[in-house]
Amino acid sequence: MLPEHHHDERGDQRTAGHIEAFLEGPTSRPRPRPPRAAGRERRPLVLDTRQDWATALRHEAARHARYGRPASVLLLGLSGHPPEPAAERLARAMGDVIRNEARETDRAVRTGRLTYRLLLPETGGRAARSLAERLERAYLAAPDGRADGVALTVEVATAPRNGRLEDALAEAEARITARSEPG
Repeated sequence: MLPEHHHDERGDQRTAGHIEAFLEGPTSRPRPRPPRAAGRERRPLVLDTRQDWATALRHEAARHARYGRPASVLLLGLSGHPPEPAAERLARAMGDVIRNEARETDRAVRTGRLTYRLLLPETGGRAARSLAERLERAYLAAPDGRADGVALTVEVATAPRNGRLEDALAEAEARITARSEPG
């Protein structure tokens, strides 16, 4: 028998409740979870520097080669020759669309005046094409996303199971270059 100690009544009740819960074992009732914040805002994606993006691409390509994890890259380009103020407005609109539509785990970079690359870890071809369609719709719906003679071109590069992500990216870059050349 334990020696008797003087405790406050609340402490004794709490201790008795813990002992009773231990003796009864786990219950089938799930523990109540704290309510989620209504309308919780998603943290927008931050664009990488070219060097950071290239490092992330090498890392993801190595993961794909080593573990066979899916990986894709979206190549986004605005074709046409808008004057400088309009080009910067369009590029900003595209950046905003990418920030709003991409996941936090995706890596995005602006590679040129009107071009972007988006690295999609753990993403196969179908999911990458779905994101590409969402990006196109959001860009066209953006107030600053339209200009005469300017079109959005999107290419999807998905590494095949036994292939290299770098090779898939090179093929997609060749396709997007061929599509943007006058012909």
